[in-house]
Amino acid sequence: YLNKNFSSFDTLLAENLYKIDNYAESKKVYDKISKEGSAFFWHSTTQKAKILLMENKTEKALKIMEQAFAKIPNINIYQKFDYAEFLKNNQQYEKAISLYSEVLKIIDREHKLFAEVKDGRGVAYERLGQWKNAEKDLLSSLESNPKQAYVINYLAYSWIEQGINIDKSLSMLQEANDLKENDPFIIDSLGWAFFKLKKYKLSKKYLQQAVELLPADPTVNDHFGDVLWKNGNKIQARYYWNYVLKLEKTEDELKDKIKEKLISGI
Repeated sequence: YLNKNFSSFDTLLAENLYKIDNYAESKKVYDKISKEGSAFFWHSTTQKAKILLMENKTEKALKIMEQAFAKIPNINIYQKFDYAEFLKNNQQYEKAISLYSEVLKIIDREHKLFAEVKDGRGVAYERLGQWKNAEKDLLSSLESNPKQAYVINYLAYSWIEQGINIDKSLSMLQEANDLKENDPFIIDSLGWAFFKLKKYKLSKKYLQQAVELLPADPTVNDHFGDVLWKNGNKIQARYYWNYVLKLEKTEDELKDKIKEKLISGI
């Protein structure tokens, strides 16, 4: 407040306003610092886009990011990576893959961004149903940095869903769980691996822990319902399946599967 031209202070002020959900004032501060050069402009735009997403204005967020990216002279690899991540996280997978690929043409395997870029592109490929490309990128990411718990989880869970490499996936997920203790997504994946191996009592232990940590997640609750059914707790299983149907984030495909299970079980 003593130095009105201290832009680095303004970035922290805007961030704190965002964290207390004062989005309107936060955007005003970001508008101010966006005029302080290309670095501040890009940072401000990415943060304003984040606020717009919180306000459920996805199309507007995509638009301001696209416009900002086109305006910046001499785009660097970090800005390209930021934009690729934003596109991937907002289901613009093909555009994201194109940008990730541009970054990979510039950097080598020793670059600190290499593992993250390979992970991001792998996820985008997987979401488009291009599994061979996805698997190749995810494995390459882990070769570059083997201690990435979430990459391990993503690859192992994808294998489990396809019914392949279950034992290897289990071993990988146990490693991921050691790297990231009490992470609900990793615990869910670990429990699901035991489920696929028909170790239902052990599966229930982990899936119950996951649902306690992440009580509003549709997939976690669906998994817990499945393992309850397999353990003979059919009334409780139906309770959790019905609960998933009421959650706003439950996708139509999952709803259809649950409706079938409510009629016929597993």
